[in-house]
Amino acid sequence: MIEIDNTHYSYVFSKDNKPAAVCKSGDVVTFVTLDCYNGLIQNENDVHEELDTSNCNPATGPLYVEGAMPNDALKVTVLDIEVDDKGVMVNYPDCGTTLPNNKPRTKVFSIKDGKTMFNDIEIELVPMIGVIGTAPNDKDVPTGHVFENGGNMDSRLNKSGAAIYLPVNVEGALLSMGDLHASMGDGEMVGTGIEVAGKVKVQVEVIKNADLKWPITDAEGYWFINTCGKTCDEAIAAGYKEMHRLLVKNYGFDESDAAMYISLQGRLEASQACLSSEGGGNSFRIGTPKLKEKTLI
Repeated sequence: MIEIDNTHYSYVFSKDNKPAAVCKSGDVVTFVTLDCYNGLIQNENDVHEELDTSNCNPATGPLYVEGAMPNDALKVTVLDIEVDDKGVMVNYPDCGTTLPNNKPRTKVFSIKDGKTMFNDIEIELVPMIGVIGTAPNDKDVPTGHVFENGGNMDSRLNKSGAAIYLPVNVEGALLSMGDLHASMGDGEMVGTGIEVAGKVKVQVEVIKNADLKWPITDAEGYWFINTCGKTCDEAIAAGYKEMHRLLVKNYGFDESDAAMYISLQGRLEASQACLSSEGGGNSFRIGTPKLKEKTLI
């Protein structure tokens, strides 16, 4: 099995990043990841205001997948996520909804047997991948940003058992990932979850001629389109439009029936709602149920 260690990381998705490893379609690969602060926060006296956060979310990779070409999709099936025994969370008071008396704060979490404590409350952990994406062909995108090929989507559904379909825009796809969370709620209101280092074991497969405009997550019996925008409205509209396009293309619906089906069966969920126009900081997912006789891809 191929493993990419955490000395191979970047702060940008770029077609110019040198591959850290090469695999074939169908191979299983392990990505060893750093936390989003690259280990700079170790205790509750470390606060983000004292750190240089111009570089954040180091993404391990990239992985070159043989046979992946522009207009294909890369299917990334998450087989397992293993997180370290310590995570950190930092409160960004100016992220999302500004609340009175919401002061900067750092918490350190001990992780054991899939659980941790928030004050006196026990929390069952569901680790997920914050940053995952392939390289764009026309620009470099910081790993802290969300874009059409993925990036910092921060969807809690990008977890063990999910399959994530990513658009391919360059030869080899150049897959990178990082920014694991031991736990994170929808919207990530203060800008962080439990940030943690760890390992992600995935299987990668090339899907030829998939023609995706945005990443798709197959999880919990639904297809989810993952989009972003400078505003929440923009992100939601992009998700509805892509779901509508794929239903017309792959389900045989006309435009009106596709719209009605979304209205009847759709799910609308926030991944990251930081209410910021920077870096596509508003990421949403639009879902419709999976059907045995039809596929969205």
